[in-house]
Amino acid sequence: MTLVLGATLVLAALAAAAGRASPAFLHAWLLAWLLWLGVVLGALVFLCIHHLVRGRWGATVRPVLAAMTRTLPLLALLFLPIALDLDVLYRWTDLEWLQAGPLRAAKAAYLDADFFLARAAVILVVWSVLASRLARPGRRPGLAALTLVVFFATVTIAAVDWVLSLDPDMSTSAFGLALATGDAVAGWSAVVIAVALLHGRSAHAPLVVPERAQQLGTLLFAALMLWAYIAFTQYLLVWGADLPREVGWFLPRIRGDWGRVAWSLVGLHFAAPFVLLLQRPIKRSPARLAAVAALLLSMHYVELLWLVVPSRGLPLGWLDLAVPLGLGALWVLAVVVLLGGGPLIGLPEEDIDRV
Repeated sequence: MTLVLGATLVLAALAAAAGRASPAFLHAWLLAWLLWLGVVLGALVFLCIHHLVRGRWGATVRPVLAAMTRTLPLLALLFLPIALDLDVLYRWTDLEWLQAGPLRAAKAAYLDADFFLARAAVILVVWSVLASRLARPGRRPGLAALTLVVFFATVTIAAVDWVLSLDPDMSTSAFGLALATGDAVAGWSAVVIAVALLHGRSAHAPLVVPERAQQLGTLLFAALMLWAYIAFTQYLLVWGADLPREVGWFLPRIRGDWGRVAWSLVGLHFAAPFVLLLQRPIKRSPARLAAVAALLLSMHYVELLWLVVPSRGLPLGWLDLAVPLGLGALWVLAVVVLLGGGPLIGLPEEDIDRV
């Protein structure tokens, strides 16, 4: 794990230097960081749920959830390139922009670089500490409940700061919750894929019987439905309110090429997985369920493209695929190292006996 930590620090330093030299790289880094941070946060939410409800599905996924959430401090370190080059990413760092109109001037106190970094530091440290404690063996329902409260109290601040302030004229109260539910879908999808890959590989790997796979599929279906409901509700509220600052944010995303991307999200991030997850044979097969999960994880990446790229003023490029894949490889390596540090069925004994 020390090697992974060292590699993370070196990568963060190199990314900061590359971001200063290439704005396109830094924008791709932000996209990649948001993607894998979202996966980890989604895993954290489901780890909290397991601590609270103690479901039987935990016998299969608890070690994977714990390993994923323990990578949160590494991802916090990878915020360093973003912190060092805020002026490359966020237009509100330009004082002339903030002074162009009373609405922007009213946001000047909040959109302050030092205040932005302080908020980010507090949020990432708190998330990392809570995740590290929850990932330890044992059941902690009280801490899990506190973590969920803290997470949902801070995720809107984080989403507004890191994503929505790329286009700071936009403001909506539902954005953070919509992004968090998308992260939950992505996180659980990654867990399903990991469990399917580990299925039956060794005597200590989780064996996913059809009944257990069906439970994992049902949870994935529930997360998908929650994401679709909140995303549609947010769009409906914006459409009904018809406020210029909100409409101005949506119009570039529902017209032209980005409009086609939006329809692909409707079809491949909701409609197709919805139909597939209604099929009992698919949910009872680890391999088929993992294929649906892979589709959802890839479409979460497309959703982040749809949210981030139209706001940045730079066209889509090869770095927007290469950097997320590279950062994802480092993250997968960290998860594998953490999984190798203990048994893959690392549950309290009473849970194992009951299952």
